[in-house]
Amino acid sequence: MNHEITPLKSGYYSTFSVALWQNKRMKKEILYLTEYLAKSKENPFYPRLVENLSECSLYTPTHFTQAHICALLKHHSLRVPSNEEEGIQQLDMCLQKSLPEALNEAKKTLFMTLLQSNFPKKKSFLNVSLELFISQLEPAEKSIYENLLAYVVGINRALALFFVFAKEEQKELTPEHLVTFAQSLHVSLMALIFNDDEQALLEEGLTSLLGVYLSLYGKYLYM
Repeated sequence: MNHEITPLKSGYYSTFSVALWQNKRMKKEILYLTEYLAKSKENPFYPRLVENLSECSLYTPTHFTQAHICALLKHHSLRVPSNEEEGIQQLDMCLQKSLPEALNEAKKTLFMTLLQSNFPKKKSFLNVSLELFISQLEPAEKSIYENLLAYVVGINRALALFFVFAKEEQKELTPEHLVTFAQSLHVSLMALIFNDDEQALLEEGLTSLLGVYLSLYGKYLYM
């Protein structure tokens, strides 16, 4: 079940369809980028994310450096990120392409609903565009938005990785595995993003939000 990051042996895919070959290539790129971010010294969330994936037997970490991983990406003719921010953007693009379109759309709808409920006075701007909504936020509101966004993006990135790696292993990875995986990362994100007072205020609401996301991903993973 483990997905080790090792170069593919030379060969060809004469028995595979183009779509299947593309899926395998996409998963390899996701593996490389996940490992690349786990080596980052800027954000401790990614090493924790890899640790959780490893605990679920979905991933086998390596001792590769970022330089080694970039060399592997180049070897497989995959885009090589120039920094962690670019690596995150590239990973998100790969994950979006790997998830069902209906799941991606449901996530967008849920996020917009979340903003409407938390910023009711700015709903009219949100109805025009997200960009206009952000431009109209007061400093305190913008701070709340950015922290909320950091949590939502972090938990979705983690759940998307679980989804991609677990899609072929549903018989061995139960919904309970998904819940345990997400709850552990929820604790990590709360500690990284919010101070103690904020955690006390937001714990109940964000725990409920996590439950909604778990139901959403679980629906498409185990349906």
